[in-house]
Amino acid sequence: MFGSSLKSISIFLLLQTAQCCAPNDARQAGNDTNSTPEHPYVVRGDDSPADLQTTGYYVNHFSLNVNNLTRSIDFYTRVFGMRFMFTYHLTPHLSFTYVTHSQGGRNGTGYQTNGELIREKNNNGGAIEFVHFTPPNKKDIEGPKVRATTLSHVGMVVPDPKATQERLKQQGVPIYKGVGEDMPTEGPFASPFYLGDATNLSPDDFAAIQAGMTKLNFQNIFAEDPDGNLLEIIPREESISF
Repeated sequence: MFGSSLKSISIFLLLQTAQCCAPNDARQAGNDTNSTPEHPYVVRGDDSPADLQTTGYYVNHFSLNVNNLTRSIDFYTRVFGMRFMFTYHLTPHLSFTYVTHSQGGRNGTGYQTNGELIREKNNNGGAIEFVHFTPPNKKDIEGPKVRATTLSHVGMVVPDPKATQERLKQQGVPIYKGVGEDMPTEGPFASPFYLGDATNLSPDDFAAIQAGMTKLNFQNIFAEDPDGNLLEIIPREESISF
């Protein structure tokens, strides 16, 4: 993310003022197919409550197909401090594994035993499930760094991105973009095809995307896990207000 704290406050106040004083604000402009607001701009949600019938709904976990279960467990527990919960072996060729952070508070502020983690499995959020499929002569699944998939990236929040970047280097984790760096000109981010089919995207359009991504992600890190899944590591305190 980008901008100083003062700039962030100013942006926030301007957005608030615009929201209060202009009913047809950027939210409507962004959803109006007949308008072409200047980029970048923010489309904010409103304050309407969720449908009462969805009370208690929340994102519990997401799932990754992994090629080497031991390697994936080691990576997420060793590098990001996640806790191994369990592996459920459905058949000799299919298993499901859960890893998570302690949920008594942010990781490290509220320790939970393994039994407590499992007990609260469906009452917590932020878990990762590894699906390990091992039929005979199976070929490895390609990660999104090879071709765009419906999984864009895994997002991790850390208190100190610079310290985390040094830790990633020490752990041998491939880093594509470091803190304060421009979007890379080599690797998966150097081609618009990491976003999808970009056959008809002009070089100027991709250059505009990269410039915007550099500003948006200036304080962020982009790395990869052992299966080539892209990791976005962001600071707990963002420097841009929405």
